[in-house]
Order: sequence, then C-alpha cells, then structure tokens
Amino acid sequence: MALQPTLNPYIRSMSVVRQGARSFAAAAAKPKHETEDSQKSQHLFPRESLKTSTVGNVIVSSVETNKPLSRLAVYFRAGSRHESEEATGVAHALRIFSGLGTSGATQFGITRNIQFRGANLSCTSGREHTGYILEATRDKIKVLEEFLKDTTVEQAFKHWELSDHLSRLKLDRILRPIEARTLELLHRAAYRCGLGNSIYSPKYMVGKHTTKMLQNFVAENFASASVVAVGLPHEQVVEFAGQLKFPQKISEVQPQKYHGGGEIRKESGGQFAYVALALEGHGLNKPQEMLAAALLHRALGSGPRIKYGVSKGILNAATKDTPLESVASGFSASYSDSGLVGVFMTASHCCIEKVAKRSAEILQNPPINDDDLKRAKATLKADLVMALETGDSYLEEIALQNLHHKKFTSFEEYEKIIDSITIADVKKVIQGGKLTMASYGNISKVPYLDELK
Repeated sequence: MALQPTLNPYIRSMSVVRQGARSFAAAAAKPKHETEDSQKSQHLFPRESLKTSTVGNVIVSSVETNKPLSRLAVYFRAGSRHESEEATGVAHALRIFSGLGTSGATQFGITRNIQFRGANLSCTSGREHTGYILEATRDKIKVLEEFLKDTTVEQAFKHWELSDHLSRLKLDRILRPIEARTLELLHRAAYRCGLGNSIYSPKYMVGKHTTKMLQNFVAENFASASVVAVGLPHEQVVEFAGQLKFPQKISEVQPQKYHGGGEIRKESGGQFAYVALALEGHGLNKPQEMLAAALLHRALGSGPRIKYGVSKGILNAATKDTPLESVASGFSASYSDSGLVGVFMTASHCCIEKVAKRSAEILQNPPINDDDLKRAKATLKADLVMALETGDSYLEEIALQNLHHKKFTSFEEYEKIIDSITIADVKKVIQGGKLTMASYGNISKVPYLDELK
C-alpha cells in the first residue's frame, strides 16, 4: 500500500506538492438541458466495485461512482529517486513544466480547452512517482482525454517555454516550508542517493534542465505506468490506456540501502531550531512491518487530531517542563523497499538540547503499553479510512499501489494485519537501528548525533 496516511501534513505536501501543480479553471456550469429530476436520478445508482485489467505494461483500474464529477489519471514510476547525478532536480522541473506545449497541442490550446470546459489538469510527484490528473464533469471528460494523453506522452519541452516558466520553479523553491527543508536533509543523510535525492531542484541546477535532459528522463522512466479513473466506466478507461504509447524498455531500479549514522546540519539563524531524528522503518514490500512502523509513529504522537486540540503520545514526556513552547511528534515514510520512522522537533534554541535528548531516548526505547497501542491502532485505521474518503486521495492510493504492488489492497485486509500486530512487533521495527539526524535553523545548541546515542 502506498501508505501516504502515515505521513504528517508537511510530509504529505512534499510528496504531493500541490504548490507545483499545473491547475486550470474552476467548476463547470450545469448543462441547460438537465432537469431537476435527471440530476437527482444520477445519484440513485450505487458505487461499483474496483475493476482492474492490464493493457500491455500498463495496469488499468477504475471505480464507477455514478457521480457527475470524474477523475482520470496516469501515474508513472518516475520520481526524484530515478534521477541521475547529471540530471539532479529534473523530476521537479518536469512537474513545473507540465501542461506546456506538446507535439499535438500548444500550451494555449491546452489551457483554453481545459478552462472552456471547466476542468482541471494537474501534475503531482514524489520520490517514486509522477502523476497527471484530469478532473472534469462526466459529460466533458471524453473530449479532454486527448489533452491528458498529449500532456503525459507527447511532451515537447520547447526551450523557449522552459525559460518562460523558470520563475515558477524558483518560486516553488522559495515556498518550501522549513519542515520540508529539514526532512529533505534527513533523507539525504539517511540514503545519500536514490531516496536521498530531494524532490526539489537544487539551486545550482535552476535553469540548467534542457529539453534533451527532460526527454531522456521521460524515455527512461515513463515505461512503468498505471492508468486510474474514479467515476468512469472501465471500458472507457481501457480504451484510453490503449491509445497511450510508452517506451518499451523498463529501466531497472537499484535496491535502496539505508546507511544511517549520518548527520546534516544547516544554520539559518532565527529563534527556533528544527530537528529530525529517524531510524530505518520498512518499505511497502513488507506490509506487516510497514504497518508496525506506522503504529509506532502514532504511538509516539502525531500532533492534535482536531483544531486547538492536544497531542497525545509518549513523546509528550520529551517536551514536559520545558521553559518555552516546544513540540515533538512522530512521523513515518514508507517507500517501495525502505522507509523511515522517527521524531520531528521544533523548539526554541535555548531548550532544544533537552527536547532532542529526551526524544532520542524515547525513540530508541519507546515505553509503549497496551493503551498506547490501542490508541495507535484506532488512529491508524481512521487515517486509512479518511485517506480513501475523497476521490482525489482514493485515486492516488489506487495508482501508487498498482505501481508498487501490481494490485490494490483493501482497507479490510490491512485492518486484519493491524489487529494482529503486538507491542513486540512494534518494538522490533527499531531494534538495532542506527540513528540519522538533520537540523535546521538556530542550531547553536542542538546536540550532535554522537551525543544522542
């Protein structure tokens, strides 16, 4: 499962990166010929079950919801992990430059047609995926499929258009939240390369992503794909997938190694220090261990569940009796063959040392009891259900599971695994693990990693 719900909001925004999405238009107007009775009748049909088939190397999945709004997406197993050393940041550039002119349509033509029909075309990417999503009313999406096809497999990357949109890439870098910057440093320290590659382009590469570099990245990584739809008949989705032309050669991805024991520090001044500590978790290829890491994340505490609420978790002891406001919460990130589980801390520079040392102690030897595990299981189940509640998150969940597992695992199947996990299973996740650390901000009093072991 592409367990995006295991991530805190700031980590999820890194993976989805809505700031970099290419969006058009708002909502479509109602067709004049529709009557009130016909509108009501559209909602009387029940939601159908998930259907999956294969078209060449492409996995096609769809759920017919019988609702007016439809979503059609093409996801590729191509993210920052798949970048070469010479093309660092190309996945970020690809996301920013989505929706530009293609071999079949101009940028103006794509924008005009999408906006005229009240639709939305966006691009989202993470460390292991890039996705193009088309949202439109059911009666308009068939006409717009051609533009989704052009945007995904017929991109031209005209050099004058790339230079015109460099400002968007620069703005996306500037808008990175501090939490995202810290976690990018943590991934670099933990994995060095591959998953350690940032989902943001480095500053020295801004403006250096050429047409050839982007085309090579697409040719090498856009072979493994998944076409997913919510609110469309399966036959229509299969027909659309058959029109897509992908590279025949599927590039091999090297297994990822967690190195651990590394530390990256970046001084930026200010009043606060931001520190992330992590141990190796488990990847999506080990469902039980991955869910055990997700339970540890929630047992540690993942912040308040409601606005102005109070966070519950064993990490509360790390910030207890601190003279100034400080926060420590757990996080986890699961990828195809590896993962991270750890603690993120924000505190005034004068008390960060105490918070960091307490948090490191709790992370390496978590005092979890039955009540903590029960609360963690309830929280994880709620997160999973809510992740499948809306059409866009459900769409992404199906697509990422298809890319990583070649099948979709239902909530009921995961619920059985969650119920079977014990305290011993949760503690086993971090046994013998090596700490990795990243710090950002005013780090003058942040302890070094060797002081936390």
